[in-house]
Amino acid sequence: MAHGLPPVPSAAAQAAILSVSEESIREHCRSFGLLLAESDPMATTNATRPWWDRLTPRAGVRVQMFSAAVLWLVAVSFLIVRGVLFIEAPPGPHSHFSYWIVPIALVAIVIGIIKARFILIRYANKAVARIQKRGHACFFGFFAPTSWLFVIVMMGGGMMLRHSALVDYAWGRAALSTLYIAVGTALAIADRIFWIAALRPQPVPKEKSATE
Repeated sequence: MAHGLPPVPSAAAQAAILSVSEESIREHCRSFGLLLAESDPMATTNATRPWWDRLTPRAGVRVQMFSAAVLWLVAVSFLIVRGVLFIEAPPGPHSHFSYWIVPIALVAIVIGIIKARFILIRYANKAVARIQKRGHACFFGFFAPTSWLFVIVMMGGGMMLRHSALVDYAWGRAALSTLYIAVGTALAIADRIFWIAALRPQPVPKEKSATE
């Protein structure tokens, strides 16, 4: 050994130093709600991901929750505003506000509460569980493909109704207003499931032990 140079640690000492350093890094990561890539069960490399998955942006659970909540909130705003505008009588430049909106809104709200209770709240809970299960994954996957197809069909159906002959009759506009406000109310009630899940602290995945 050359004089003046520090002694080289043994292999066992180097392994111990690395183990302590790694554990220290993990503790710091956990304090910030992070995990090392190798301990994240959702962490995959480009080589293991399908080609179509590598072309899509990826997001964490909280981002997906907020995206679903905001999307439903936008739909709620659109439906409620459209539903109120359908009660203008008669439609056109000389339209004025109709007081029929009060009984129509009451009926629509009751229908919306029933729909939210038996349909949309259950769907929102399933969607939240699905997002939590998939973890850090494709951003656009916060809804299932069948749900996106349903959204497209609903948008197309809404466009057809707005341009149908129903808008030329008072009873038709009343029916459309009831439908739009009812669906908007149901979405608004169920949307709170996404907001609660998005604002709730997300659990940090447990690290795999050395024996696993």
